[in-house]
Amino acid sequence: MLYNPSAMSEAPSPLAREFIPCNLCGGANHARWARVGAATVVRCRACGLVFTNPRLPVSALHESYEEEYGDVHEDEALLTQRRRMYEIERGEIVRMAKGGPPPALRADPSPQGRGTANGDDSARPRFLDVGCGTGEFLALLQEDFDVYGVEVSQRYLKIAAERYSLPHLVAGELTGAGFEADFFDVVQMRGVLQHLPDPSAQLAEALRVTRPGGLIVISATPNIASPAARIFRAHFRLLAPDQMVYDFSPRTLRLMLEKAGYRVERFAFPYVRTPYFRWYQPAQFVALPAYQLFRRHLFSDHGR
Repeated sequence: MLYNPSAMSEAPSPLAREFIPCNLCGGANHARWARVGAATVVRCRACGLVFTNPRLPVSALHESYEEEYGDVHEDEALLTQRRRMYEIERGEIVRMAKGGPPPALRADPSPQGRGTANGDDSARPRFLDVGCGTGEFLALLQEDFDVYGVEVSQRYLKIAAERYSLPHLVAGELTGAGFEADFFDVVQMRGVLQHLPDPSAQLAEALRVTRPGGLIVISATPNIASPAARIFRAHFRLLAPDQMVYDFSPRTLRLMLEKAGYRVERFAFPYVRTPYFRWYQPAQFVALPAYQLFRRHLFSDHGR
């Protein structure tokens, strides 16, 4: 999803923005990392977390997300691409849930662990998709799990219920869903952690509702420490300050997870092996910075 600075003219007034402390360490000493339209992205001087500050109020964040990403959930061409990716992810999650190689993230096991979230080895495992959108991924997993979804968009939930007849859908954020402790075998946050107003609180709640020894999988989270982000900064195509409030690096994501009580087992960077990769992208990555350097050199010489 490309970020369009011109769309900022339709966003709430900058006066409506609110200053927030660092969600990782609570620090208030921040350095500007980039400026995109009316939004400022900062880096915490204490822990290194990159985030939008000041940001839109929570209600405006939810509205901005739905407006900006609605086509991702409803455009048929984009859905076809996402469904190919969902099939890959479904295979990975089913394999991990059955005790395969280490998942990206696993809840810390407990000596009091049990067979399933139901306490009944014969029952189907429970799967929660946090930020389930219009339910495409949950629909794929119905044969493997008893599926549940949490989503802030009432419109998306209506589509999920009507299109896929999904029975266990909750409106709002995970912290307000009221699930029992140790209820789920697998909790997924796919492309959602960076959008959450308070990711630390949501991670703590995800751990609470996951059974001991269960899986918590976090995916589709842009890497702000990647070469592309470092080179392009404000022009990094995955930088969308009024939709993605937090921009994690592997280091800051690990710190936040460990603070919430997780044991991080593995990070993976599978983009090249996904349906989103295009063969010409490496050439663009090299050519655009070279062109920008050439333009700066040309204008510098012209001004002498």
